[in-house]
Parts: sequence; structure tokens; C-alpha cells
Amino acid sequence: MSEKISNLKSFGQFILLTSIVLTISGCAARKHTCLAPIESSTFQVNCKNNSIPSSYFTGKVSDSKSHEGIMDAKVILFSKDRTPIGTLTDLEGNFSIKDIPEGFYNIEVRSIEYAIFRFDLQIKQSSTCVAEINLYNKPIQVEKPVIYLYPTQKQNVQVKLNYAGTLTHTYPTYPKNGWQVLAEPNGTLYDSNEQEYYALFWEGKPNKPIIPQDGFVVSGKETAAFLEEKLAYLGLTRREANEFMMYWLPRMEDNPYNFIHFASKLFEEQAELDIRPKPETIIRVMMITEPLASKIKMPLQDLSNLKKTRNGFTVVEWGGSVITSIGNETSSK
Repeated sequence: MSEKISNLKSFGQFILLTSIVLTISGCAARKHTCLAPIESSTFQVNCKNNSIPSSYFTGKVSDSKSHEGIMDAKVILFSKDRTPIGTLTDLEGNFSIKDIPEGFYNIEVRSIEYAIFRFDLQIKQSSTCVAEINLYNKPIQVEKPVIYLYPTQKQNVQVKLNYAGTLTHTYPTYPKNGWQVLAEPNGTLYDSNEQEYYALFWEGKPNKPIIPQDGFVVSGKETAAFLEEKLAYLGLTRREANEFMMYWLPRMEDNPYNFIHFASKLFEEQAELDIRPKPETIIRVMMITEPLASKIKMPLQDLSNLKKTRNGFTVVEWGGSVITSIGNETSSK
């Protein structure tokens, strides 16, 4: 009897597993209509045959919470050889791409302040695929800025951060009138309770993201060497650069490519530092980066205006933010 029950259980598990496999296969291969969540973004595509030779991919891109259409979202179809076909959505979030060759495509949808969304789709000859795409709003955050203070002599220093946004994390806790610390020439800091720190830390969500117009496109495997060279050029010490690399490199080196820009004037306006006594040298290395599936063309950034030589009381800050707004080059059809 126990052997029969065991066999029945195994058979039931087999039936359940088979049912799951058939359901997934049926969704992908038979119905051509799937609902697949990635993070909090979703899509639904319905493909039907039409009476004309051309194939179309049309639909609407909306916000996953408000369901309002997203204007100027990029909808890009990548073929197996990564040849892009794409367009932008209109005022109401609608898009239409025509004359698409038959084949399998990786579809990428991206818009400022939204998480990049990708899914696969087979487009057959003489067919029309209509998509409903809902993007998850992923706020851009300025991550891990740390501030080092190197006075020429042991002294009290006040650091105020006038940030055009919302501070999400600070350490030590950011007081209303700014940090008040006792700083030593080697960078060691002490608060009023004589608690020791090596740097001041903050993170925040900006009211308005910085969208770069130039920068560098670097393959993932070359990112470490690129950053080491640029961080030294911008004035970071080996210790400061090491800490930068330990935080950012694990998030970048496995990407096919990385777009990298070092913010200057716009970041200084977004996160103004008011330090008393006033330092002779301020070095601020704020990296804006985006993971890329393929190489894109961007104007090279001139870093000469960011290069600093340490002199006297020196303040150093590094941090970064990940964006989803540069995108891949598209050819409209």
C-alpha cells in the first residue's frame, strides 16, 4: 500500500510539473500573449496575422503605478546580430514600428527615471504585434558620496550640504546646521562625543537628475583599468581610489559596456558644499554611469577642467549615480 501511495505522489508531482511546463510553453509558443514581470515592470503582447506583407510592432508605454503614457520613451528592437530598429513614444506614450524583418528580437524599453526593461519576442512575416508595456519608476539616487577632510593642522570644521533633493542616508547623522567635526591633517574626524570617523557619508534622491551629453563608453572588462587611470588623473589618492573601486567595480565589470561621465558644474549646483573654514582645494569626483548592452557613440568628455592639484586645506568627495537615460543608438523604420 505504501508503495502505491509513493507512486501516486510521484505521478502527481510529474503531472504538476508537466502542467507548469506546458503552460509556459503554450504562453510562449502558441498564444503569443504573455504577462511577464521583471522587477516591477510588465508587458503584454498580442501578435496576429495581417493581410499585407509588412510586419508591425505597435503599442503603448505607461507608468506601472499611474498608468499614464510615458512620452519620449525609447523602444528598441535588437536582432540577433544586435542591429537596432527603434522609435520614440509620442505625447501619450504610443509607438509604432513598421517594415520589421521576420525573426527573433530582444526588445529594450528605456526612459529617464525608469528601470530599463527588456524582453524577447518573435515577429513573424505579415504580422502585427500590439504591446502594453508598463515601466517601473526607479528613482535615480546619488550613491555613496563620502567626504574626506585634510586640514593643514588639527581644527574644528563645519560642513553644510545644500542639496537640491532629499537626503536618504547620512552618517554620522546630518544635523540641521551641518556636520561639526574636529579634523586632523591625516583625515581622522571626531564628533562632539569624540566618536572617530574617517569620512562623512551621505546619499540622496535629486529633484532633477543630471543627464550627461558626453562621456566615455568602456567595456566591462576594461572598466577597472579605465577608472584607475581617471581617478588618479582627477586627484584621488590610492586609498580614496581603492574605496571608490571596491564600491563601484562589482556593479560594472560584468556589464558588456559602461557609459561613464564625471559630473562637474551641474553636480556642484545640485549638491553645494559650504565648508568653514574655507578649503584651498576641493576635489569632487561624482561619476554618472549606465550599464549598456552594446557599444554606443558619445562625444568624449574633456576632464581637464576637473583636474586638481592638492594645496593647503583639501576636501575630497567621491560618489556616483546610475541612470537609464543615455540609451542605444536606434535607426527608425
